[in-house]
Amino acid sequence: MVILLAAFCMVSVIISAYYLYSGYKQELELSKPTPEQDCGDLKLLPYRLFEMKTAKPIDTSRADPMALVFVESQYSQLGQEIVAILESSHFQHHTEIAPGKGDIPALTNKDRGRYALIIYENILKYVNMDSWNRELLDKYCMEYNVGIIAFHKANENSLLSSQLKGFPLNLHTNLALKDCCINPRSPLLHITKAKEVERGPLPGEDWTVFQSNHSTYEPVLLAKPRSTENIPHPITEEILHATVVQDLGLYDGIQRILFGNNLNFWLHKLIFVDAIGFLSGKKLSLSLERYILVDIDDIFVGKEGTRMNVNDVKVRTILQCI
Repeated sequence: MVILLAAFCMVSVIISAYYLYSGYKQELELSKPTPEQDCGDLKLLPYRLFEMKTAKPIDTSRADPMALVFVESQYSQLGQEIVAILESSHFQHHTEIAPGKGDIPALTNKDRGRYALIIYENILKYVNMDSWNRELLDKYCMEYNVGIIAFHKANENSLLSSQLKGFPLNLHTNLALKDCCINPRSPLLHITKAKEVERGPLPGEDWTVFQSNHSTYEPVLLAKPRSTENIPHPITEEILHATVVQDLGLYDGIQRILFGNNLNFWLHKLIFVDAIGFLSGKKLSLSLERYILVDIDDIFVGKEGTRMNVNDVKVRTILQCI
């Protein structure tokens, strides 16, 4: 009887080990990157077939560490999200309603710039400014080396394909995307890490992707269309397309970072914070240091099952040394 029991246990152990090994092997195979996942191969992009350029160094020493935010209205959702991120990051900022016509706020104080960064909730408000204010803003950005962050949020009235007014950049809108990845060679990455593909569908079906043959544009975030239905001819399903692009300033001397959607996607939030730090010359930037706050009450008087024990304390101590 004892021999049979021992034999049964041995067979059970062997079977369990086999299935555990098979599952582990399968997980490794699934985790191996395939060529179509590699964001480092920019030849996958239809508009980047030449050597990558580098942006000139950002020097905002003549401008105060403050961001000027142009929103569509004080109640607009994206505008509120932008302000919320600036406030939670403790970045100084000033908010204005984007003028259709009329004066923009004073940009200088004597020989210093008031703002180290300009943010537009809607890039169309920027490109469609009246010529006088647009000239003033662009001149300020060039003279004080100030960059611009802007968003393009498509709606039901957006053209499926168009060229951004005044720029060699094409927009393809109202797309459903999937399998997002980050360009590991993007110079603005700080908090954001380009390691793995974010598999699965991206939230929403109103994405904008950017295409250009000008060397000033470099992709930051890329994704593939979910299908080929109702999409423009230049967009193909198996090629990665840029949903966030960096303008290196080679076209008109102003560096910009453009987003093809709002901040609902979590990677957009991280890249937005990195973009703020990059274009402000690190004047508005977050440290990579992180702190864990432990509530002492939860250790000693927490409910049974939630109180810290000796092993919990040892694990936290080990993590602090990593």
